[in-house]
Amino acid sequence: MYGEEYCASVIGCMFSIFRCIVGECTTKGGRSLTMIFSDGFGVRFDVFYAGSMIVVLMGLFNIITAIFVEATLNGLKENETHRRYAKAYES
Repeated sequence: MYGEEYCASVIGCMFSIFRCIVGECTTKGGRSLTMIFSDGFGVRFDVFYAGSMIVVLMGLFNIITAIFVEATLNGLKENETHRRYAKAYES
């Protein structure tokens, strides 16, 4: 019943998956779609859902961390360059 309502078309299913990834994974009545699909599809859905959430969350965390580290290293390199120019100017 919920599969037809939330995954009747490719676009509808993609939107339902997007809603689950961003955190609002409920039906119009307030029931959890994750638990409904788990009851309907069994362990295969549980493994797929857990794996995909780990990939999305860890991937997002790694991207944010990489951006932060890159910005920090670029700032340190720029500070080192300014320090060398200041030291050369003093000499």
